[in-house]
Amino acid sequence: MESDTVLVTGGAGFIGHHLTSALLSQGRKVRVLDDFSSGTQLPAHPLLTVIQGDMSESSVREEALHQIKSVINLAAIASVPLCESKPELSSQVNNLAAQELFKDAFRLGVSTIIQASTSALYGVPNELPLTEKSPTQPIGKYGLDKQKAEQSLLSYHQHPVCALRLFNVFGKGQKRGSPYSGVLTIFSDNISKKIPLKIFGDGTQSRDFIHINDVVSAFILCLEDLENNGIYSKVSGKKFNVCSGNSVTLLEIIESFSLFSNSEIEIIFESPREGDILHSLGSFEFLNNQIDWEPSENFIERIRELL
Repeated sequence: MESDTVLVTGGAGFIGHHLTSALLSQGRKVRVLDDFSSGTQLPAHPLLTVIQGDMSESSVREEALHQIKSVINLAAIASVPLCESKPELSSQVNNLAAQELFKDAFRLGVSTIIQASTSALYGVPNELPLTEKSPTQPIGKYGLDKQKAEQSLLSYHQHPVCALRLFNVFGKGQKRGSPYSGVLTIFSDNISKKIPLKIFGDGTQSRDFIHINDVVSAFILCLEDLENNGIYSKVSGKKFNVCSGNSVTLLEIIESFSLFSNSEIEIIFESPREGDILHSLGSFEFLNNQIDWEPSENFIERIRELL
């Protein structure tokens, strides 16, 4: 009987925890591969196995890929500052190890792979909203390496594959207290500790925030379509934006937090950071047209949840 197990690399991270939990709740067997450099332990589950190891090592990949039906590759160094300060590490994890994973997976009979890609591929946008036809011009090491990994996967035309370009993902469970956390997590953590919020610039810079529940639903819908329809899937061989289709400024975010905060929120304005993109906004129309996916989470309600 063919294996029904899904391998989630980087499954101990923020997105990985939520995705693994959702797959297990569907009755899927899940194998997680993670080096736990930034991830946290997953709750025990009869359908879950966890391998602690480095995806860069061929023996680890071989063990992780044994009798696997599908792979969702979340493993990455997601910290942009860390990728800039350690470019060789970024290349190794975000690009080279990913490419080796794809190669080994198909050699070992894996049918389907989904790559977690990123909106950082677009760089500084020429116009908004960003669509999958917008030019990709990453400005940092993180975006460049993720672009190479995405291109590598989509070159496997004879296999059902796709890449999901995630915008600014947020939700419960994102690591607090880290300088590399998402801005919403940093803000909510500081507000709860009554620490002033630091804004680089005037606060009018905007982002497209997408809730973790919507990200998980995109992965699962794409996985189901690829597994059921193979290379004839409507998502096979394609890349998709996973975004909310709305942009929110930092000042609007703070205003939303203030609705649920018991104390006055203090803001400290600092000089803009070099290389920061001012505005980002995506369109999810392409994914919606292919598999009827759309974001469903209420942003204001989820802001309350963070606090």
